[in-house]
Amino acid sequence: YDPSTGIYGMDFYVVLERAGYRVSRRRRCKSCVGLHHRVTKEDAMKWFQVKYEGVILNKAQTTAAS
Repeated sequence: YDPSTGIYGMDFYVVLERAGYRVSRRRRCKSCVGLHHRVTKEDAMKWFQVKYEGVILNKAQTTAAS
């Protein structure tokens, strides 16, 4: 991390799960998580935009800008 650059060019990775998702990973009474309980890509993007007023760039925009 170069402080003179700032936060530009800094990538991060986030995993979003709904409450109760642990049933698929626990040791005892392991079970499947239903399709309607999973977080879709669109749901995650919409949550980020509403919660943090974030801006999501498309891959085409980021490659064209560089």
